[in-house]
Amino acid sequence: MAYLQFLFVCLSFGSNFVLMDRAAHYFGPFEIAFGRVASAAVLLAVLWATVDRKQRVRWRDVPVIVGIGLLANAYPYVIQPLLISNGFGHSFFGMTVTLNPLLTILVSIPLLGVKPTARQMVGVLGGLVFVFLLMYEGNLRGISFGMLAMAVTVPLTYAIGNTWLSRSLSGTPPIALTCVMLMSSAAGLAPFVVSPELQATLGAPVPAVRADFSLALWSLLVLGPIGTGVCIWMIVKLVQSHGPLFAGMVTYVVPVVALVWGLLDKEQITTRQVVAITGILAMVALVQAPTRQQAATTRGVNDSWPGEPLPLDA
Repeated sequence: MAYLQFLFVCLSFGSNFVLMDRAAHYFGPFEIAFGRVASAAVLLAVLWATVDRKQRVRWRDVPVIVGIGLLANAYPYVIQPLLISNGFGHSFFGMTVTLNPLLTILVSIPLLGVKPTARQMVGVLGGLVFVFLLMYEGNLRGISFGMLAMAVTVPLTYAIGNTWLSRSLSGTPPIALTCVMLMSSAAGLAPFVVSPELQATLGAPVPAVRADFSLALWSLLVLGPIGTGVCIWMIVKLVQSHGPLFAGMVTYVVPVVALVWGLLDKEQITTRQVVAITGILAMVALVQAPTRQQAATTRGVNDSWPGEPLPLDA
């Protein structure tokens, strides 16, 4: 069952980028982010009430959950459609998912106080070389360094949220945790959605010409409940039941799915992109390969690096 969940998460997360592209034909970045987290929260609330209503969130954990929701859901879910709507291709930004495990290593050093091994540091430093190649490719196609830096902040927020959850909420029931996380994201985004002027002031306006309402709406309805709610819930379950190394393997599949969608949309895919992604994935494999101590454990939640893209978008 875990492998079916894993496959579902990979296909859904990898498809989220093209769904954001379609939703951006009619909706603005804040509208997409709000519709995404709000609809996902509604679905998870139904699951919470029907599947296991005994699940509880401790009041003392609520501030942490809210913080993770705002940082690792609300913020990146606005930035992603903002970047995609500029016309540089959804598959390119889907490739930045590969940065999550490498950034998680760096973030875990101060947050978890874990010292990386020499092999892991080689993987991180090698990965950064290929990241530079990917960013160089993006700049050649006209993406500004500011936008590229903004793209890197998305996996960075995932890495921080992932590490924060691993440190503070590893025992929290997954449906309850994910539902409260998304509800807090929706609450944080709501004030911006009702004010188009505020959205424009923040540099994320609604489209000047709204088009393809039906396509955009259906894309958002798939992106929210399925591509966000169900997938994040499954990722949390996989982290808690099989450990971060198993869940972190989605990093290998998601950019490939995003790349396939880009090819189907006839987006420009260059040799440099393929080399950069291949190199980053190789470094991720080096980083995530279990040590002897980790291999000796049956469940690596507390003994391995939290390398999975928890609230990814995916």
